[in-house]
Amino acid sequence: MQLSVETADLKDAIAWAKDALAQTQKEIAKIKLEGRRGELKVKAVGREQSASYAVPARVEKEGTAVVWADLASRGIQSLSSDYSSLETEGNEVKIRSRGFNLALTQIEDDMEFPNLPPVQGAILPSNFTLAVQRSAFAASRQGDDPEGFKSVRMEFRGSEIVFTATNRYRLARCVVDWQAAEKECAGTALVNASALKSIANSFKGGSEEHPIQIAFSPEDPSIIAFESAGRLRTVQLADPALLPATERLFKDDYEVNIILGKEEFLSTFRRVASIVDPKEDSVHVDVSPAKAVISAKNDKAQAKETIDAVLIGHAEEMDFNPSYILEGLSLITLSHIRMRMDTELKIVEFDGQSGRDGEPDPLYRYLLTPNQ
Repeated sequence: MQLSVETADLKDAIAWAKDALAQTQKEIAKIKLEGRRGELKVKAVGREQSASYAVPARVEKEGTAVVWADLASRGIQSLSSDYSSLETEGNEVKIRSRGFNLALTQIEDDMEFPNLPPVQGAILPSNFTLAVQRSAFAASRQGDDPEGFKSVRMEFRGSEIVFTATNRYRLARCVVDWQAAEKECAGTALVNASALKSIANSFKGGSEEHPIQIAFSPEDPSIIAFESAGRLRTVQLADPALLPATERLFKDDYEVNIILGKEEFLSTFRRVASIVDPKEDSVHVDVSPAKAVISAKNDKAQAKETIDAVLIGHAEEMDFNPSYILEGLSLITLSHIRMRMDTELKIVEFDGQSGRDGEPDPLYRYLLTPNQ
């Protein structure tokens, strides 16, 4: 193999591939370099993810080489010139960049990239990023929790994808449009939330001219693949049954509705919550006609503030985990928040809406179980 490539492209490709190896021990993590037909393709196959990134290159001699991922990443990220050359010589891959020479030992390894499932459709990078942002945060971050609670369910329903995640105590649901390859496209994929967030961040800011192709097999959902502009990432899927059905928790009508200005509520809540441990303590919300009193106290301090509210139904009071409120409600982009309460199930739904007289936005719905 002998080729030259822009150093920035080479760095991006190596970083993209190495990110897929995050759950793989560095002692066994490898990267494959393939130079052919005017491009350099960098591949990595990890324990749970695989990645491929193709960048333009001037290929004088086609070939492949496998090297240790950690050494390749550290050495290549230190390159500073505009262009770099790669050449295999003996059992080494020699990389030259201006006056810097790097020699990486080749590994005898037959790296097999997984067979890709069929493409089911495409989604704009902005829609994909938004959907992951509004769902994955609600998944569990506890290492000993079942895999289902650490994942995001992607339900493909014709022209829509519904992203849902829960850790038992909160539930986030986001609906976005996509272009399905077939009008009646239907299927479910359960994707690890951490992996999905990493992929979304990698595609964040991508050109809308390059939609993200999504590939999976509805009949045999074992892996899902995301590809755009030469960048490909595959993730192993969990059994969808590992995440309990959640749609039944969302209702059309609630006994109690409370309408609040978003910025006023969040800024007040944040001030009151500043005196408590955001992960361990609670903030109290007491709603009566025309007002909501937000308060918190502990052995060292107490805080309370009253804001305007519209109450439909009977008065209610409840305690919330501060982190759950601030994290989930900050993703609402509309001017007002509607709290809707199911007093029988002891669940509160938060939705955004435009103005006090608006209707709840069904595209992002956030459920919380108040603290007991």
